[in-house]
Amino acid sequence: MRLIICEKDNAAKRISGILSDNNVKIEKKGRVSIYRFQWEGEDACTIGLRGHIMNLDFPKKYNSWTSVDPASLVDLEPVKVLSERSIGPVLRSLAKESSSIYVATDYDREGELIGAEAVEYAVGKEMIKEAHRARFSSLTPSDVTDAFHQLVKVDEALASAAETRQVMDLIWGATLTRFISLASNRLGHDFLSVGRVQSPTLAIIVNKEKQIKVFKPKPYWNIEGDFEEDGMVFPGSHSAGDMFDGEKAKIVYTRVENVGKAEVVKVSQKEKVEKPPIPFSTTEFIKAANTMGVSVSRVMSIAEDLYTKGYISYPRTDNTVYPKGLDIRKTVQALAQGPYRISADSILEGSSITPTRGKKETTDHPPIYPTAYITKDQIGPEKYRLYDLVVRRFLATLMEPSKKMIKSVKLDVNGEVFKVSGIRMIYPGWRSVYTMSRVKESILPELVEGSFVDVKDIRLESKETKPPKRFSQGGLIQEMERLGLGTKSTRHEIIQKLYDRRYIDDVPPRPTLSGEALILSLENHASLICEPDMTSRLDEDMERISRGDLSQKKVLEESREMLKGVLEVMEREKKAIGREISSALMIQDIAGTCPRCNNDLLVTRSMRGKRYVRCSKHPNCSRSYPLPQRGKIDFTKESCTACKSPIVTFYRRGKPPYNACINPKCPLRTAKGESDEK
Repeated sequence: MRLIICEKDNAAKRISGILSDNNVKIEKKGRVSIYRFQWEGEDACTIGLRGHIMNLDFPKKYNSWTSVDPASLVDLEPVKVLSERSIGPVLRSLAKESSSIYVATDYDREGELIGAEAVEYAVGKEMIKEAHRARFSSLTPSDVTDAFHQLVKVDEALASAAETRQVMDLIWGATLTRFISLASNRLGHDFLSVGRVQSPTLAIIVNKEKQIKVFKPKPYWNIEGDFEEDGMVFPGSHSAGDMFDGEKAKIVYTRVENVGKAEVVKVSQKEKVEKPPIPFSTTEFIKAANTMGVSVSRVMSIAEDLYTKGYISYPRTDNTVYPKGLDIRKTVQALAQGPYRISADSILEGSSITPTRGKKETTDHPPIYPTAYITKDQIGPEKYRLYDLVVRRFLATLMEPSKKMIKSVKLDVNGEVFKVSGIRMIYPGWRSVYTMSRVKESILPELVEGSFVDVKDIRLESKETKPPKRFSQGGLIQEMERLGLGTKSTRHEIIQKLYDRRYIDDVPPRPTLSGEALILSLENHASLICEPDMTSRLDEDMERISRGDLSQKKVLEESREMLKGVLEVMEREKKAIGREISSALMIQDIAGTCPRCNNDLLVTRSMRGKRYVRCSKHPNCSRSYPLPQRGKIDFTKESCTACKSPIVTFYRRGKPPYNACINPKCPLRTAKGESDEK
C-alpha cells in the first residue's frame, strides 16, 4: 500500500479525489479521516495532519518559572513531543501497512518540516531519505497529477531551516519571556511575552506611536477658489500651496477676495500612461486585501481555504514573475465567463499575452493567481471578495496600460496665480477589470488662453499639519518585509499574536500600555531585542541553511551567543526593568476608584484565569465586579451617578460599542433591564 501524507484533511481529501478520479472510500479512526482508493493499480490511502504533529519543548523538570533560572534554558536542547495524539497512532499504524510513503505537504519550509517530522515519527528518521516528495503550487488536477509523476526527495536542508527557526524561537521566547515576567512579577495568565520577531515588530508600532504623541501641529493656510465657465464650476488653489506665514496669507487673500474675473494665462495637457500592476506576492496580496477591511490573519485564513479547494495557487510566495511553464492562456480561458468574460475575451483576442513582471523572481511557487472559476453562490460573499481580488489582479497583469489625460491650467486673479488640474480617462485598459484601483476624474470645461472665467468664491482656509499615520495591518506587513522581520508565512501570525497578547489593539494597530511599557523598558536596557538587524540576520542565516550553505548547528550556536549577551545586559538592569514595567502596567490595570474605600480598583484574574475587577485593598475591602470574559473593554475614568462604580466601554463584534456601569446590580442598569455581560 502507498501512504500519502498531507498537511491538512481538506488537502488529503482533494488529492485523493484527483488521484482516484473521485473513487474514494472514507474510513474513520476516531476523529481522523483516512481516504482509501486505487492508484495506478495499487492500494493507496491519504491522511491529513493538522499542521505540525510534533512540538518542540523543554524537558518537564524545566517547566517551573520560579525555580528555574531563565539563563539555564539558553544551552538546553529542546525535545520533540507528540502534540496531535489522535493522529500519531493512526499515522504509525498506516505506515506499518505501507510499502512506500509520499509527502504531499505544502511546499515551503514549514511544509517540508511537517512532512519530515511525520515520516520520522511514523517509521524513523533514517527513512526520510526513502520517502517520495510531491511538490505542487496549486491543488488543481493537472498540478497534482504532474507532481505525483515528477516525484523528488524530501528536502532535508529546507526542513532543517524550519526546524532551526522553531528551536531559535523557543529558546529566545521562553528565556526572555520568563526573565521579563519574573522581573516585573507578572506570572500566571498575566505573563509578559517577548519574542525574537514579535518584539521588533511591536517596537515598530510603539515607535510610530511615540512620533504621533510628540508631534506638534503647525498652522498653515490655503487659498482655495471656485471658478465657472459655460455653467461648469471647477476648483482651483493658489500656486503658493501651503502657506505657513499667516500674515502673508492674509495679504494675498485681500488681493483676491472680491475679484469677479480670472484670466486664463496658460493651458497645457499631457497624456499619462500607467502600466498594469505586477503579479501578487503574499505581501502585496495581504496589503491589497487589508485595504478592503479584512484583517491580515483572516486574509491568510481565507486564502488557505481557497488554495486547498483548488481555486487559487499557493498563497505564500515572494514571487512576482509568472513562470514560463504556467499556461496563462488556458487559465484566462477558464475565467472567460461571468463578470470576467469581457476582460478575459479582450486578452484572448491578442496574438500573444505579455504579463507584467515584478522585481522578485523565485523558483518555488508562482505569484498568486486563480486556478479555477467559481461564483459567489458557491463559496459565499466573504471568500468571494478575496477570490475576486485575485482574479481581477491576475487579469489586470495581462492587460494593456491605462491612459489618462491630465490638463493643467493657470489662472490670473488680480496678479495672483491659481492652479487648476483636470483628469480624464481616455483608455481604461487594465483599470476596467481591476476596479479596486480607481481614478477620480475631474472634468474641466474648454478653457482658452487669454479668455476670462467667473470667480464664484475665494476662501482663506486655516489648517494644521497632521501627525504621521499609524501603520495599517497591511502596511505593517510591508514594513516587516522591508526590515527582514519574519517570513511570508509568519508575518500575519506575529501581528495576530500581538493582538492576542494585548500588546496592541484597534485598527490600525496602536500599542496598549503594556505594549508600550515592555518596549520602552527593553529599549532602555536591552535595545538589541527590539532592533530588526539581529532578527533579519538570523533569518538570512536560515535561508542559507535551506540552500545547504550553512549548518543548523552553526546558526544555533551564533543565536545562543547573541542571547547570552542580551541576558548579561538585562541581568545587570533587572531591577530597573521590573520597576519600569510594573509601574506602567499598574496604570493600565486601574479600572477606577472603589466607591466603598476610595482606593484603586484593579483588573485582575482568578486562579482559573477569569478576569474581574477588585479593590486594591483586597482582602480588607471585598468590593469586586465581574467582567465579560471575551472582547475588548475600556475604562472611561468616569463614575456612575447612581452607585459611583466605574463606567466601562464594552465592545461587541459586529455591534457598536456602548458605555455602562460595571456594577451588575446598579439601579440604573436594573431599571433599564440590562443583563450582566459575562
